[in-house]
Amino acid sequence: MFSRIMDRMRLSCMNTASIHSMIAFLLTLIFCISTGVFADSKHNIVIVSSSNSEFQKQTAKIIRKKLEADGDMAVIVSTDGIISSSQNVKTLYVAIGEQAIKSLYEFDSNAFVLRILSRKIPGSKYTSAQSDLITAQPECRHIQLIKAINPDWSAVAVLSSVDSLDIAAALTKCTIRQNLNLNVYAITDKSDLLKTLETAIEDNKVLLAITDPFIYNSNTVKNILLTAYRHRKPVIGYSDSFVQAGAVAAIYTSPESIGGKASRIISGFFDNNWQFNKNVYSTDDFSISTNAQVATSLGITLPSEDSIRKSMEKRP
Repeated sequence: MFSRIMDRMRLSCMNTASIHSMIAFLLTLIFCISTGVFADSKHNIVIVSSSNSEFQKQTAKIIRKKLEADGDMAVIVSTDGIISSSQNVKTLYVAIGEQAIKSLYEFDSNAFVLRILSRKIPGSKYTSAQSDLITAQPECRHIQLIKAINPDWSAVAVLSSVDSLDIAAALTKCTIRQNLNLNVYAITDKSDLLKTLETAIEDNKVLLAITDPFIYNSNTVKNILLTAYRHRKPVIGYSDSFVQAGAVAAIYTSPESIGGKASRIISGFFDNNWQFNKNVYSTDDFSISTNAQVATSLGITLPSEDSIRKSMEKRP
């Protein structure tokens, strides 16, 4: 019964893009949750996505698919649609991204929630009912990626704001173990970004981008990549979209890996009587993307992704 209702809802959303149809869909969803139409589901789960990014869409769909296979109800809503959730029904929320987390806490600060985000948010609240799944790869894997692509890239530049000092510190330790020289350039004001970027690129072999929204965001990434390209210096990113935009390579966690990890965490949460076993979880696997066209333009001989992975797995 649950799967038939969900199929009808999805079909309704796919067949029309009209506002009226979307409102009707949400109203139907509200009715189903509040009246117990999904009574054949073991648990109520609401997945909140914070943006229309393809990455978040894929992650939400994969989580829903895996949960539904286990007999659980899984509804995907946007941050605007979170008000459709009923606070009268015991529900686990899966919040993907910082905006989703913010919206959820405005809606219900005491909600059961698994937060999925790229990095820990300073001051995060942890209880047995509230936990994080961090999707960013360990810092040392980014250094291993650089070594696997080109061991001669001995000088690595990193731009860091006050929000990413912990990442810069961890990277410094990794580069020491890998016999690389890491140079960290502080960005305290957005107006200083391009000037500091120029210096960092000129003085190093490669620029390593890190998950710092103050520096790397939709307003800055294009200019950063173009500046590096003009100086004929490679950029190592932290997502597949970064590579598609012009980075030479990136190591990241795929939506499939996040979805699988999240579903296992959620299963353990319910088995443990609606309690998380850990405050912070991390993903186990990693994916690699490369941009052969950009590499060729920069005169870089790029190993295959499979060769890069094997080389990384051999390194300590």
